[in-house]
Amino acid sequence: MKRGLLLAATLLLAGNAAAQPVKIVRNSTALEFTYEWPREAAAVPALSRQFRSEAQKAYQQSLAIAAGDQKLAEQQKRDYNPEFYSKQWTTAGQTQRLLSLQYELGSFTGGAHPNTSYGALLWDRRSGRPVKITDLFLRSEAFGALTRTRYCAALDAERSKRRQGEKLEGEFAECPKFSDLAIAPLDKNKDGRLDTIAFVASPYTAGPYVEGEYAISLPVTSQLIAAIKPEYRNSFARQRQ
Repeated sequence: MKRGLLLAATLLLAGNAAAQPVKIVRNSTALEFTYEWPREAAAVPALSRQFRSEAQKAYQQSLAIAAGDQKLAEQQKRDYNPEFYSKQWTTAGQTQRLLSLQYELGSFTGGAHPNTSYGALLWDRRSGRPVKITDLFLRSEAFGALTRTRYCAALDAERSKRRQGEKLEGEFAECPKFSDLAIAPLDKNKDGRLDTIAFVASPYTAGPYVEGEYAISLPVTSQLIAAIKPEYRNSFARQRQ
């Protein structure tokens, strides 16, 4: 069994090494555009095609907006600063079965400040499609049941630290829904198994823009692993304290 896992890991690493990271750059006087993904994603043809398609669509939409804004600036005889769109995917962790990715998206369309948002994608190599983190569990509600309380407590502690005792009301005092977060399993130990769950709230999600993003990490526990479907359990390991 161990020899089989070792062989699979070796083949996986060889496939990743053969692939090269991809970076698409398209700059003009109206728009500065970049879209990139790592070698681990480039090694998955279906995923790489998905990213190329998304990059093309994002470029066309961003360029149309930027060209319109540039033309308006010329008509109004005012200076125009090129707008930008930059999306970078990075590898959060990978196992024989799963590839966990995160992205940071930065954009500027002429407003008061640039915007930044975060996202995540979990790819099932065997099925050849993305999966939700809740799909990994025997019961879809188990993930929230095992992590929600811990996440909200950790978030409140971090918000209290940043706000130095100041209390905000309304949505910025509430714990955001998991559907509003970028949730990604991480391999912090770099041993080929996922041992941490990262929860990233983009600006405006858990606090005002000036507070930036909130990144909270929770360790994978034995209880969490026990709630995962058998076919995915080998992809996870309890985080060593």
